[in-house]
Amino acid sequence: MIDVESLLAGVVAPDVDELPDAEVALMVVEVRRLVDATDALWSRLLAEFDRRELWRLDGARSAAAWLRRECRLVHPTTATALVVARAARALPASGAAFRAGNISFEHLRAIAPAATPQRREVALRADPIFARAAVWMNPRQMGNVVRTWLQLAGE
Repeated sequence: MIDVESLLAGVVAPDVDELPDAEVALMVVEVRRLVDATDALWSRLLAEFDRRELWRLDGARSAAAWLRRECRLVHPTTATALVVARAARALPASGAAFRAGNISFEHLRAIAPAATPQRREVALRADPIFARAAVWMNPRQMGNVVRTWLQLAGE
């Protein structure tokens, strides 16, 4: 079991007012990567939780309903989290980039429309391209790429 309290204690920020400018800038990027990698871990756990339908164990009507209750989230957040979790599981290259902290939750959210079961095979072929492109694009640009890909794929 992960000892979350100990992990958080290890991520104690120094007095940021005293840090040199270059170090603050570097830490902004590095801590963002940490947040993205943590989001990826949560998404991986969520995908497995959803796959096993563990939300049924205590009578919840859906994974989203369970998340709203247990994690104190609102509906749009739960729906998005589940879509991203399922996409990370369905698209190995994009999921790996997300887990490594190389792309963000928002990047994977932009890629997720490609990961429906109906287009699984063609999405798997495009997945390495999506993962590489997301590293150097912002999430909005990535969304444009995926929308164009969907149009070309006949969606």
